[in-house]
Amino acid sequence: MPTRPRPLVAVRLIGPTASVTAHAATIAAQLAAYYGREHVTCRTSTRPAGYSGESRAYITITRKESS
Repeated sequence: MPTRPRPLVAVRLIGPTASVTAHAATIAAQLAAYYGREHVTCRTSTRPAGYSGESRAYITITRKESS
């Protein structure tokens, strides 16, 4: 089984769902632009948090694997 490359950056946001969603989109776009969209893969995922009305968002930036 191939191993996953280690992320260049990993970010976790926790807070009110609307705020987390907006910030995650902005942060992911800024990180992808900083590292160069053609050189990195940006993944985001959102899950419920421990409290009602809150979410957790995870953002990871990894180098693209050469083909």
